[in-house]
Amino acid sequence: MSRELSKFTILDGKCHLYRRDNSPFWWCGFHYKGKYIRSSTKEKTRSAAEAVARNWFFEKQGEIKTNTLKTTNRDNRFDKIAEQALIHYEGLVKRKLRSQITLDGIRSSLYARVMPFFAKVSVNEIDNTTWHKYKSHILTMYPNATRGTLHQYKNAVRVVLNEAFRQGIIKQLPVFKDEYQSNKNEQARPWFDQNEYKKLHTNIFAHAQKLKKVDKLQYQHAMELYDYVIFATNTGMRVGELNNIRFSDVSIATETTTGKKYLIIDNIKGKRGSGSCKSFYGAVAAFQRRIEMRQIRNPRECDERVFLIHHRAMFNKILENTNLKVAKTKPPIKRDFVSLRATYICFRLLNKAPIFEIANNCRTSVAIIQSHYAKQLGGRLMPNINRTAQENWDF
Repeated sequence: MSRELSKFTILDGKCHLYRRDNSPFWWCGFHYKGKYIRSSTKEKTRSAAEAVARNWFFEKQGEIKTNTLKTTNRDNRFDKIAEQALIHYEGLVKRKLRSQITLDGIRSSLYARVMPFFAKVSVNEIDNTTWHKYKSHILTMYPNATRGTLHQYKNAVRVVLNEAFRQGIIKQLPVFKDEYQSNKNEQARPWFDQNEYKKLHTNIFAHAQKLKKVDKLQYQHAMELYDYVIFATNTGMRVGELNNIRFSDVSIATETTTGKKYLIIDNIKGKRGSGSCKSFYGAVAAFQRRIEMRQIRNPRECDERVFLIHHRAMFNKILENTNLKVAKTKPPIKRDFVSLRATYICFRLLNKAPIFEIANNCRTSVAIIQSHYAKQLGGRLMPNINRTAQENWDF
């Protein structure tokens, strides 16, 4: 435990100056309404530290007179509120209002990168300026941090601030404004065209067959990924929605006009709350394989999740091995599980499904479908673009 090597007062005893044995810097502080206000002078010599301390003391006295002095209450510290926020979020997960995967992501972000910076900061002091200081700190330490990664950290901070707001510790939630060189909402979602999807589909199955001779458990995991990919590209469900879906939420129906079977999926819980969707025909076989491999006797009464494991690492490895990880776009965009939803939407658009029905089935808006998916298909969605009013029209 550290001890003070030296301590003395300045300004007629109103301000203290001290230095501890584990630090080369002098600190200054004073008492105010039962709290001890302190700050590092960041100076190593006493004379320089005293000059900094005098200026700091008068600055704080000015803040007291104008009622702008910010003091840190230990109970209002970010790390204390974060613990309470996670407990509250766990309750939401138990009531099935939030997903366990989302909670795990928030907890991971908090303890890995957010807490070291914000831990001792009072939630009352966190504003847009604080966020930008933190972002600069992260980008200095991790220059390759992506926009998506920063968004995860921002979301983790917001969860803690929401808890502080819920408790009445802060009266207004701060708004974090970011500036980017490009508008994310205008960026197209990378998808798999017909040949790429066939290549992906074939290679996942081939990978599973290789594992079948080596490791039964790994084979089961590979087949779960195989069915996950088929299910995703035949339903257009979001990643979080797929991870939450239960056997009891899925029923098999038959089209009266074609006699083909499809799935009706209810109680979809994800980014946009609850909803339902109608699958394309390929999802039926994948769902039936899940029932068989998991030995589910009565699927309509089974509340187990259809997909037990999020096989991100295996999926990314297969994408890399098949040269499908990066889409052939300008600039190149990396693919992930989100690309499966994009593939469903693009396939439906190319097959002339009404855009309103696609948006409704995917629990999104027509505007999002147009800006994120239809835009990149361009002329492929315009079969009548070269139609002419006269025969033999030529330039």
